[in-house]
Amino acid sequence: MAQTPTGLFPVTDLDRQAKGQEKMHGLALYITHVWEAAASTDTTLCRDHGLEVDSERVALEIAPALAAIRTLDLEVIRFGLSEADARRYLDLQKADPQGQVVLGLVLARNADIHLPATLDLHVDRVVGEGEGYRVMPSWQPYDELPAVVRANRRSQSNKKGTSEYSHNAYQDVVGGHLVVETLLDAFAFFRRCDPTLARRAAGTDDLAHFPLPEYTVHDYERRHPDQPNRSDFGAEVRRLTEGAPPSGSGREISYRLTIDGTAVYCGHTVEPFGLRSVFTEAAPQIVRDMRAGYPYVAVAVDGVHHTVGADDDGRLTADGVALEDYPFPQPHRHPLPQTWLAWWQLTLEDSFWHRKQRHSEGRPRDL
Repeated sequence: MAQTPTGLFPVTDLDRQAKGQEKMHGLALYITHVWEAAASTDTTLCRDHGLEVDSERVALEIAPALAAIRTLDLEVIRFGLSEADARRYLDLQKADPQGQVVLGLVLARNADIHLPATLDLHVDRVVGEGEGYRVMPSWQPYDELPAVVRANRRSQSNKKGTSEYSHNAYQDVVGGHLVVETLLDAFAFFRRCDPTLARRAAGTDDLAHFPLPEYTVHDYERRHPDQPNRSDFGAEVRRLTEGAPPSGSGREISYRLTIDGTAVYCGHTVEPFGLRSVFTEAAPQIVRDMRAGYPYVAVAVDGVHHTVGADDDGRLTADGVALEDYPFPQPHRHPLPQTWLAWWQLTLEDSFWHRKQRHSEGRPRDL
C-alpha cells in the first residue's frame, strides 16, 4: 500500500502525484539549466561600448520552468482539492511569501504564452570568471514591464487575462528579484505542499540536483531551496553587522554629508599595519559603536584629532561642539562629496557592502 503523503496539501490522487513528481523533477532540472546558462553567456567587454550583457539563453531556459510551475500549481495541486481546500490553498498563496512568488510568476508565464511581448531580463550584476562573465539576471520591475503585460487583466471579456493577485504578487515579490531565487522559492513552496513530489538523490535523503554547483562566489548566493533568499540573508547580515563593532583600532571622521536634514559621517577606519579603509555611517550607529567601546575621532580643518563623545541622549560631540556643527574640512580631492554620497547610498542598498566597510575581513566577529 502506498504511503500517505504528508505536507500542507498532500496530493492523494495517484495520477496527479505521478505527474507532480515528474514536473517537480523537471523543475529542478530547469533551475539547473537557468543556473548554468547564466554562467556561460556570450557577455563580453567591448572597448567602445563597455560590458555587453547577453541573457538570451537564460531567458530561453526560464520558459519550461514557468510552465512546470503552472502545471504543479493547477493540475497537480489546486484542481485535485475539494472546493474548501482549494480556497484554503489560494488563501495560503496570497499570504505566504513563497506562495506569493508562485502567484507572481503566473504573470511572467502568461506573458510568455499568450502575449506578443517579451519580458526582458534585468541584469545589473555581472561577475567575471576566467575569460568569461557570469550574469545574475533578475525580473524586470513591474513598472518597467511592457504596457501590454500590465494591461492584461482577467475580466469577463478576457478569461485568459492575469488575475489582480498575480499582478500584485509580481510587483511585491518577483519584480526586481533574482530569477533563480524565485524559481527556488516556487520549488520550495510545492515541496512544502507535498514533500513526496521532490526527487531524492539515489541512496540519500538529499534533494536531487541541489545544491546548485558553485561558480564564482561574490558574497552570498542561494543554491538550494532550503536556503534563505538573498534579501532575508542580507537582512540578517545587516543586523549582525550593526551589532558588532567595526574592525580596526578606531575610526577618523573627516567629512559630513547632510542628506534630507540627516547627518552622515564619512572617513577612514584605521586597520592593522597602517592600512586605512573608507566608511560612511549615520550618527545612531556611531553611538552604538562607541557604547560598545569602539573609539571615533573627528579630524579638524587644521588636522588636529578630537575625541568624539556621546551623551546619554545619543548626542555626538567633539572638542565641545555638536558633531552636526563640527567644522570638518571640505574635500578637494578624492574622495569628493559625490563619491562619499555614492558609497553611502550603496551602504543603504547593499548589506554585504555595509558588512565589508565595517569588517575588513568580510564578516562581523559573530557572523
